Amino acid sequence: MKTIVYQSFRTERVPAWITACMATVKAWAQAQGFDYRFYDDAFLARAPDWFRAKAQHAICPVTDLARLVVAKELLAEGWQRSIWVDADMLVFDPDALQITAESGFALCHELWLFTDPTGTRRVIHRVNNSVAVFCAGSLHLDFFIDACARIGRQREVVGKLDVGTNFFSQLRQILPFPLLDNVGLLSPAFMAEIVAAQPVAVAEYMRALPAPLASVNLCGSLQGQTLQGVVAEEGLFEAVVERLLGSGGEVLNGLRR
Repeated sequence: MKTIVYQSFRTERVPAWITACMATVKAWAQAQGFDYRFYDDAFLARAPDWFRAKAQHAICPVTDLARLVVAKELLAEGWQRSIWVDADMLVFDPDALQITAESGFALCHELWLFTDPTGTRRVIHRVNNSVAVFCAGSLHLDFFIDACARIGRQREVVGKLDVGTNFFSQLRQILPFPLLDNVGLLSPAFMAEIVAAQPVAVAEYMRALPAPLASVNLCGSLQGQTLQGVVAEEGLFEAVVERLLGSGGEVLNGLRR
């Protein structure tokens, strides 16, 4: 199946860990026999000016819409399947990352663990589009593009998750669609546990997942922020990338056993 993998990021002041992540995606695409295309910041212009203004120039919602528009462009160019992969996605077990969808679309399973105000541990299953697969002839791609625009027009400000995780998670409650279950997501707190070799919450997370992981999204939009007492500084991301690649993901998947 003629397939193209595409990514986007700026071309100046690129963190070394982002470069490493994208290199793993490109290598995976080549090993699968897929074409690969990189877009610079001009990619963001695929979202209309008015939408970018309502997003207050935040990257996440703009790329949520832009990746859909570009998917449509690529399928129109003749590829039978397009696969968007976030720039902060690290593929550490490329043989296990198999895209089997040959029609329609597929997104990613997302799991969050947290403690509610009563002290009870909760597990929430959601959907994200850090990897977004669309096949030629999909009935949903135009709908998603239109829905993102409609959501944008109804809001004074388009929030970080409004046309991505929130939209797709709510949609899947009424419209079942396939999810990739071996693509994970690591918060800064989880990354800090991995680096410290004290994976308490991470172990709980891994056991709650439906399958071992082949790749993880490292939440690059959080770099520079402090969450749960953890500073998401560049060195943390670099250390996690080194640990995951050096172990082939065993520092995570080994916790399931």
